[in-house]
Amino acid sequence: MFKHCYLTKRVQMQSKLVRLLGSSGAFGHCGSGVSAGGLEDVEVLVGLGLTGRQARVYLALLRTGVAKAKAIAALSLVNRQEIYRIIDSLQKIGLVQRNVTAPTTFTATPIAEGTKLLLAQKTSELSIMCQKATQLTKKLSQATCNPYSVASDQKPCLGTVSEGDRGKKYRQAIENTKHTLEAVTSWKRFKQTTTLFETQLQNALQNGATIHIATQKTPNQPLPKWITQTQNKKPTRLQLKTLPNPATAAITIFDHTHAAITFNPDTPLTKGPDLWTNNPTLIALSRAYFTNIWT
Repeated sequence: MFKHCYLTKRVQMQSKLVRLLGSSGAFGHCGSGVSAGGLEDVEVLVGLGLTGRQARVYLALLRTGVAKAKAIAALSLVNRQEIYRIIDSLQKIGLVQRNVTAPTTFTATPIAEGTKLLLAQKTSELSIMCQKATQLTKKLSQATCNPYSVASDQKPCLGTVSEGDRGKKYRQAIENTKHTLEAVTSWKRFKQTTTLFETQLQNALQNGATIHIATQKTPNQPLPKWITQTQNKKPTRLQLKTLPNPATAAITIFDHTHAAITFNPDTPLTKGPDLWTNNPTLIALSRAYFTNIWT
């Protein structure tokens, strides 16, 4: 695929060069002058790696054959203050020669030789890009260390948890959280979660996990004391966001790999039904819902 892209680009550049070199009346001064230096000619040179100003200066110098900086600036419509910097950059590429005269004059490398230099440079760049793209593809194809990926031996599943096991399910999920816990919930479920699973949540924070919870706080209702104390620590891994409107659903996402979904956010935490899943598609949808509310 990358080799095909590389060859296609080279063919396109070569066809543009043919048009540039074969333009009617384009080169009239000893094979190295340009009568027009139109937009199409500038476009070809830009495609070969020059900037727009470099292309105009080179084409202007091809037109005049030999010229002083002042004349080149006037013909190329490039600011006089920039002309020496641009000429220097073209000289480094090999497209301009400085003549030992008083005052100093400059000569352009003939167009055939100049485009050959640019094409060789561009071909080398494309070749390097193709090699890097191939290496990147190979690297990403072999990557297996994503901490948020579902284990290969764990098949995507979807189901409900019985009312009697719901507390145990949440407790285990929080205990197993290593990286992130993200939740959108009602105030009622938030209070239940932070009360029933205070120990598990604090342990997760101490072990390096980050907890983000979005909830609609009831007026005049204080936060649990341990939440306030944790938030006062700097830095804190626990962040709360107050919602202006009630959540339309309650979700909790554990390490981007498991999610608990409740369609009625006012349903008590210990009542059903809760939908539990590790299906990547449902996880992505749940995270999109959370991110939309959080941001």
